[in-house]
Amino acid sequence: MVTSYSWHPGAGPVNSIWPLSKPLLADELLTSWIVRMALAHGCSPAALTAIAWPGFRAWASDLGRTVAENRLAVLSRLSGVPCASLQFATLGHAMSSIVHRPDRLPRGNWPWLTVLGCRGGHHSGGLQCCPDCIAQYNSRYCIQSRLAWHTCCPIHGVELVDRCGRCLAPLQPEQLRAGAMFSDCHRCGAALSGGARSPAAEAALAFQRYVDESIGLRPLYGTSSLDFRDWLTIARTMVSFAQVAIRRHSAAAGRFFESLGIPLESIQPIPLGLPLEYLSPAERSVLLSIVWVIMSAGPQTFIEAARHESLPASTLHFSPNSAPPVLLDLVAALRSPRHHLMSVVGREHTSSPAQTLRMWLRLKRKVRRRGIC
Repeated sequence: MVTSYSWHPGAGPVNSIWPLSKPLLADELLTSWIVRMALAHGCSPAALTAIAWPGFRAWASDLGRTVAENRLAVLSRLSGVPCASLQFATLGHAMSSIVHRPDRLPRGNWPWLTVLGCRGGHHSGGLQCCPDCIAQYNSRYCIQSRLAWHTCCPIHGVELVDRCGRCLAPLQPEQLRAGAMFSDCHRCGAALSGGARSPAAEAALAFQRYVDESIGLRPLYGTSSLDFRDWLTIARTMVSFAQVAIRRHSAAAGRFFESLGIPLESIQPIPLGLPLEYLSPAERSVLLSIVWVIMSAGPQTFIEAARHESLPASTLHFSPNSAPPVLLDLVAALRSPRHHLMSVVGREHTSSPAQTLRMWLRLKRKVRRRGIC
């Protein structure tokens, strides 16, 4: 999965203690390097981390996100790979280019980072890879394997996979046994390159390429040049908008998509009402294809189409404290007309206490969402 942006150049071992130390390849995830190191020494990844970090359950959580500096120092001493290079291979370092305040990331899921769903050493979600790339020499799982906007391989033109094509187990290479091949399924042993392939969606691939080319730069939204992280915030908001519109499948939303040139037959409901980061590559590909059309159209086209179909401002879900000004302008332009409020106040029958309580709680949520208090 070659991209136009490199997260780190990799590094080779120098004066390593382990006899068969492997170099950290360019853009490789720290966990991928640990797995390759273990297999090269004829042991399982769990055995290798138990030797390096006694008493630490390394694989019980998402090890690829952050690793303590003292543990990275131990790995560096044993492998000969510089500690700074190992730090660059963690996802926490990559998040500094994706969000404004990486030090304030929540303990739960991180924006634009796929969720593994770790529980007791087992995952409900898997790493993603190209079934053709994983079979090649020096294959590895890259930083891009965890980025939610990556759904396609630009080299082979196919959708990425995050499960074994035979047994449907999530790709979890740290569960590989000693003697296994890096490109095999940990559960059934089948080659990951043997599964069926789906062609990449052109719009999803265009979104992926544009984001990769814009990292660290100032991409355009309409005619406005934005900070890359602000552009991603708007795109993530549009993902939520598309999810709500698809789930409700209202006539107004259908007309909105048609006005932007998005064919309704291409919009398939996502079976699970989960955030983008929890979805499979195929499901994310559908959403990001829609978002690419919306983002390419620009803010003015979005406002005009949404106003024409009377879409309320509540269709855009975001945190007002961290929203870029362009996004606040979109919400201000879509704010519901006053006659909607008057129709509620002027009705003749009275509301029950339960209805009144629900309306009061809904009003408080809107007030907090729009940052009025």
